[in-house]
Amino acid sequence: MDTAVSLARGTGAVLYAVDVRHGDGTSSRWGPPAMQNAYHALAQASAPVDDVDVRIVVTTGDPDETLLRLADRPGDLLVLGHSRRAPTRGAERPLALRCAARAHCSVVVVPCEQPQVEA
Repeated sequence: MDTAVSLARGTGAVLYAVDVRHGDGTSSRWGPPAMQNAYHALAQASAPVDDVDVRIVVTTGDPDETLLRLADRPGDLLVLGHSRRAPTRGAERPLALRCAARAHCSVVVVPCEQPQVEA
């Protein structure tokens, strides 16, 4: 989130924090908890976001298609987190890499922090 906030602040761009859920949105997981996930991610940013125009979008659909539709202009910038975990056998490529391969705009893939595992 810090990278996205910094880039939006530096360019004066609007920052869209997007949470795309599979399904039709009728699940009890929708509503305030889904919005809270997006607010929580913003709150975790190390820099304040008071001076950045932030808009939160919570929607249903295919995450790849939804993100690519939202960032579809050449001047857009899609900032995605990417886990360093090894993919499980038979799993498809991570969302960030699938979007980066198909986007019509610039894409920044930021490594996500992994929690420390104690031995």
